[in-house]
Parts: sequence; structure tokens; C-alpha cells
Amino acid sequence: MKALGVASFCIPCLATCLATPSLAASVTVADSSAVLPNAANDTTALLLDAGLTVRNAGGGKYVVVANNFHCDERNNGALDAADVHAGLETIKCRINSKNQKGTTAGTPFGDQRALRHLLQTIQDSSAGGGTVFTDCAMGYCGTFAKSITCVIDTTIQNFSNGGRWSCTYVDGY
Repeated sequence: MKALGVASFCIPCLATCLATPSLAASVTVADSSAVLPNAANDTTALLLDAGLTVRNAGGGKYVVVANNFHCDERNNGALDAADVHAGLETIKCRINSKNQKGTTAGTPFGDQRALRHLLQTIQDSSAGGGTVFTDCAMGYCGTFAKSITCVIDTTIQNFSNGGRWSCTYVDGY
């Protein structure tokens, strides 16, 4: 009976522990990365273009963060050729969203294809750190990043030497 009581306590705890963000993988990419060139500065530009708030972190450093970036992507290859969407993937992305298929929670993200492509490039890269942003099955792909945090170091004035931009990407899987 004691074993059953311990097992009934541990199983819910295990399920809760497995769902915590501490298991999420993350990778930090600097603008000087040879494997992922331009990923950090492109991501920073996309977040700034989206109008996200920039915070002063002190010492000439600024931070811009996108939390809970989620995309629903559908493959429309099976549609009738007369349909204008036939053969084209449709994508809808949101920030401050849920990692849930078809969610309408959060704020639509304007440059969704570009940011989704960057996340896929990072995931596929040898420098990706084991991050998994996209999961696909049966003509549907869900992309989710728990957070994307970019740091802009304004003390670095020579943009071509690197070190001005770096971004940390945290997956949600």
C-alpha cells in the first residue's frame, strides 16, 4: 500500500516536472557567428521592426524580447489547383501566445515568415544547441519559441567587427 501511495505521488510530480521550462534548450548566437552569420542582427531587426519594447540594460546595452512566439503553418499541396492557396504554405504567427494549434491568443507578428525561417535555420544548424522550435506532422507544422532575447551593445561602434548584437533563443519543447 505504501508503494502505491508513493507511486501515486511521484507520477503527477514527474508529469509536472517534465513540463517545466527548465527542460527547454537554448542557444545564444552572436553576430560574429561563423555558423549562423547574420542570425543575431537579422533577429534583432525583426523584433525592432515589430515595435517590441527596447529596455535599457545599462552600460550601453539594450534588450528587446519576444515571448511565446507561436506559428501555425499548413501545407496546401493537396488543395485543388484552382484554389489560390494550392501549393503555397500558409502561416500565422503570434507573440505572447500559447503553444497550441490554431490559437488566437496573443498579438499577430508581422514578419512571420522571416522569423520562422531564422528559427528553422538555427534548429537545423550544428550550432543550434539541441533547440527544437518546429514540429511537423500531416501537413501541419507548429513553431514555438518560449523566448527570444536580443542584446544590442551600443558601445561597439564598428558594426563589421562583431559583438554588437547577440540573441538567445529558448525553445518550448
